[in-house]
Amino acid sequence: MVKYELWDMVSYGHGEPLIPFTLIEKSDSFEKIYTQFNKLIKSQPCVILINEGKPKIYESPDGGKTIFERDFGNYDLKSRKRIK
Repeated sequence: MVKYELWDMVSYGHGEPLIPFTLIEKSDSFEKIYTQFNKLIKSQPCVILINEGKPKIYESPDGGKTIFERDFGNYDLKSRKRIK
């Protein structure tokens, strides 16, 4: 079963990538998590993690206009894929 998780993000220093820090909410419903993501992304960095096999991180550096995907644990921003 797929579980969607919403996490806030932090960086440990200037120039360091953002990493998931605190679990905000978990649900089987993507719509529920995505609605919460859209509310929070306007005021703080956050990501949606999808636990389906190998977890993915979905992040938006511009408040939801552009969305990138990368494997959980991969902090190389050059390897992320633009999906929206």
